Amino acid sequence: MRICTLVCISLSLLCVSCGKHKSEDHLKVHEITHSIGLDKPMDIIFIADTHISLCDERDSAVSDNAALRYQSFLSPDGLHSDEMFAEEMDYVKDMSPDLLILGGDIIDSAMYASIEYVDKALKDTGVEYIYGMGNHDFEYGQEYYSDVAYSEYLPRLSAVSGTDNGFQTREYDECVIMVVDDDNNQVTRGALDKLKELSEQDKPVILCTHVPIEPDTEYSKELMDRSIEAWGAYDDGRSRVLLGDHGCIPNDVTRQFIDIVKDPEGPVRLVMSGHVHFHDESSLTEGLTQVITGAGYEGELIHLRLE
Repeated sequence: MRICTLVCISLSLLCVSCGKHKSEDHLKVHEITHSIGLDKPMDIIFIADTHISLCDERDSAVSDNAALRYQSFLSPDGLHSDEMFAEEMDYVKDMSPDLLILGGDIIDSAMYASIEYVDKALKDTGVEYIYGMGNHDFEYGQEYYSDVAYSEYLPRLSAVSGTDNGFQTREYDECVIMVVDDDNNQVTRGALDKLKELSEQDKPVILCTHVPIEPDTEYSKELMDRSIEAWGAYDDGRSRVLLGDHGCIPNDVTRQFIDIVKDPEGPVRLVMSGHVHFHDESSLTEGLTQVITGAGYEGELIHLRLE
């Protein structure tokens, strides 16, 4: 069986190595503590944008592109995305967190070899996980958020993801983790309805989205500038990679979703995202932080301690 591979891009800020881990020279672990008033702390590891692109003869129609992607994207240490993912999963296994969150673009295209590789690696950790969808996980050739992509290629990822109607949740005694799929730079009606439902409960919500949300105006300039520097802007100056009025403009459903996220009386206490391939930690609104992880293919991940 012949296999090809792939990856993506990233910057990094303030990195903390964990001396316990054998691959400390390759991983960039951002250790963050965030208080939401838990009696029993939780450890969460968050990874996004590993862009694994393993391809074999079952997906020969897209093998040339997979091979090009594989050769185009390497970590600074020369590791391919599957090699880096193996080291990240070693770290997860060593740390044994309460939950591993995979925040989208873990797989670059819905190829069988990639899915099987990730499935085995995740099971080998023995750690509970949630796998959310980014904008690449179930694309396939020219099929990108098309009816064919949803009907034929998204189901392939059922081996690794329990996504249903655009979101997944894990409810714990003291908090709820909600992971929302990217829906072509929007969220689904199902995700909005679920967040409304959670708003009626008396539990803090940790929200994970693939595409970062644009901060309120007084907080947005640095993140907006970095996003445009990294990925360019639309002709009218809007960011290509943030979700908001100065980025990817929300539709009505997504706007309602963002309003609940930013509501100071709402349930969301922390937002985590990926997509932009650089690490950032800044305020969305007064009192609400958004943490963005750098690209997993470069060995970046977040180790969050919730207290």
